[in-house]
Amino acid sequence: MTIDTSTGTTDLPRLPQGAPAGCPYAPPESMASLRDTAPLTRVVLPDGEPAWLATSYELVREVLTHPGFSANPKAEGFPRWNLPGGTDLPVSMTHADPPVHTQLRALVSGEFTPRRIRRLRPDIERITLERCAAIEALPQPVDLVAEFATPIPALVISLLLGVPADDLAGFERNIRLVLAHDDLESSERDQAKLELLSAVTKLIADKRARADDDLLSKLITENPDMGDMELVSFVALMLFAGFSTTAHMIELSALTLIQRPDLAERARGDLSVIPALVDELLRYHSISRDSPRRAALEDIELGGVTIPAGEGVIASVQAANWDGSAFPEPDEIDLDRPRTPRHLAFGHGIHVCLGAALAKLELEVVLEELVTRYPNMRLAIPDEEIRFRTTTHLHGCYALPVDLGLEAGA
Repeated sequence: MTIDTSTGTTDLPRLPQGAPAGCPYAPPESMASLRDTAPLTRVVLPDGEPAWLATSYELVREVLTHPGFSANPKAEGFPRWNLPGGTDLPVSMTHADPPVHTQLRALVSGEFTPRRIRRLRPDIERITLERCAAIEALPQPVDLVAEFATPIPALVISLLLGVPADDLAGFERNIRLVLAHDDLESSERDQAKLELLSAVTKLIADKRARADDDLLSKLITENPDMGDMELVSFVALMLFAGFSTTAHMIELSALTLIQRPDLAERARGDLSVIPALVDELLRYHSISRDSPRRAALEDIELGGVTIPAGEGVIASVQAANWDGSAFPEPDEIDLDRPRTPRHLAFGHGIHVCLGAALAKLELEVVLEELVTRYPNMRLAIPDEEIRFRTTTHLHGCYALPVDLGLEAGA
């Protein structure tokens, strides 16, 4: 079926945004309604431009795998609203099509295989235990976001990049400030950006002079023609994709376990269910509000509708992960849910998150420690006082004051 797209946008629904009342993690109610009635429909984006919106599990998977859709923001019709830099974004795996995407991914994919990532488990366990000791030494209550969820992935990324021990504290601090998306003064964030860029530039120069056994050293050694700006762009991608998403998943997972003590109790009694718990939490929270965007390079039939070349598509991962036809009772966290179909929290197709195995390993280590070490952990404020991030690309909360329940567990 071909739909006439030459008319204006006045009669089109707006792109659903925001969370329904009472559940900051769920897709917007209008998104769920569209998925049930019109899983592929034209909508108006916040900048006034039209685009297609795919909301069912099957259609989102098809958008993310069809070679006729481009991830390049320079492609005609690409939904560019709120992208920093517009069409001037640096070339990265996120915004590249084959063969450039294939070449960029090949540079580092070998370092992110499940086998390689499993070798990091002792280091991730050490970092987690050190943060546990740190929060236990603090007066209670403690902010689990600032003192636990945020430092752990920042330190893991620093470890991967080979940041020297003496520079770790400053590196981790500036990562947090640059990617905080909170109420920081712009001058403070700008200063942190300058310091982080300076630190990354120095780190690259040091690795060029003396390579080590870290990801950045290997990238430089194996690709001597890569320029400094290409390396800075790669580090920036690592920081955003490997830090922010994991930090927010840790804090939301901890909150979910506090609010659902039955889940924590089951995991504590059977640690083998923790991988399933991690998968369900990833599906349930679908951490990013900013769904993958594509542009049709050719006329493409999708769900019985022809999307003309040069038109944009939004593939709502959040709506797909709450599609009841793929995941019965999607608003429930079911540890016995079948492993197929797979959730789309890490995307799908050639752009599936390269760091998926690392993120899952971090979450498994952290959640195992939380459920076993703090069986009496509880919120230090009423649920309704938690400040959730509602205007940022990623779900999360600004702070999570908790009492670890150490006295009760003594």
